[in-house]
Amino acid sequence: MDNIKVFLTFLVVCHHAAQAYGPTGGMWPVQDKLNADYLRYFFFVNASFMMGLYFFISGYFMTYSLQKKTISNFIIDRLKKLGIPLVFFTCIVFLPFNYILSNNHESIFQFLYNTYFFEPPKAVGHLWFVASLLAYSFLFLIIKNPIKRFIQLKSFDITYKHIFVYIILLSISSGLIRLFYPIDVWKTWLIPVEVAHIPQYLSLFLIGIFFHKTDSLRYLDIRIGTFFILLSISAFILHFFLPESIAQQWLVQSSLESILCVGLSIGLISFFKSILSTQSNFMCSLSANAYGIYLV
Repeated sequence: MDNIKVFLTFLVVCHHAAQAYGPTGGMWPVQDKLNADYLRYFFFVNASFMMGLYFFISGYFMTYSLQKKTISNFIIDRLKKLGIPLVFFTCIVFLPFNYILSNNHESIFQFLYNTYFFEPPKAVGHLWFVASLLAYSFLFLIIKNPIKRFIQLKSFDITYKHIFVYIILLSISSGLIRLFYPIDVWKTWLIPVEVAHIPQYLSLFLIGIFFHKTDSLRYLDIRIGTFFILLSISAFILHFFLPESIAQQWLVQSSLESILCVGLSIGLISFFKSILSTQSNFMCSLSANAYGIYLV
């Protein structure tokens, strides 16, 4: 899992570097006039699974911290690791940068209020992930007792049926939400969130916790991974042959993204688990600094 974390961090860096040169969607402070349209496919595939898999891994590893710490110590640790960087980058890095560029005559405090609540991506930048992870961590503490029966399972046999049921549920929930909150529409609900991706991010975070509790990763081998990689590629290619009137339907779009999300995530986990599970000193160093790389 550490090697996947390094790989995802590499993808995050590539994604953000490419946003200046392609049709990224959303808000990005730097744009090159020579726009590379072909990058839209990189952005789409990347966005379909990258951050969802990040949340899965975060939930998976968070259970280690919960097992070793009391609830109060865990909360303090989360606030130090996630809360302090979030406040620092929001107030010390993004705020003055955006305020100076805006040539705005309102006070800096009013500017912070307006950007945080009405232009959330500008206020927190890529630290939206940190804000969401902090919120999801606290949410899990709240719901831990009601779902105790599930997270205390010692074993759970993951089957194709379970995976496809999840894909269907994720497709429907994501599609329905996007009828009201399309992709790249952000809201500040205490923290900045892209509402369209909440079903994917939150569910994968909780599934990561469940997988750790039940040791379910042992069921993901190279055979299963290959099947889901091929499924993802097939769905992506098939999408180009659909009539535009069908391809743009809400359920078709959300289904394609859900298949790519689950398929590529399972494929990568299986591949890294079966083939790239060992770590060199260099990879260990990258893994230890992955969070720092993401922050900057």
